[in-house]
Amino acid sequence: MDDRILKAKIDDVTTLYVSPLDPQVFSENLDEDNLGGCDGYFVTKTIGFGRDQKFEILAKAPSFEAAEDIFDMITGSTSPRGRSNESKLKWY
Repeated sequence: MDDRILKAKIDDVTTLYVSPLDPQVFSENLDEDNLGGCDGYFVTKTIGFGRDQKFEILAKAPSFEAAEDIFDMITGSTSPRGRSNESKLKWY
């Protein structure tokens, strides 16, 4: 699996991500593994900064393309070549 990442600043304190998750990050953020393990790509968000920052797993997808579709639905984007929110999105 490639470590491709998508990132979008939603507002002043909220950032949306698509990325694989490290097994430790995965286990620290779930009370129980009801997502079938840490393989795949995750749609996550952070809210806040520093010590007050909160991390949340929103969705899991089996492929980058599937996670990208979810990301696009949330951000209102279209395709990677013609994103409508180009100024808000950062591609890595």
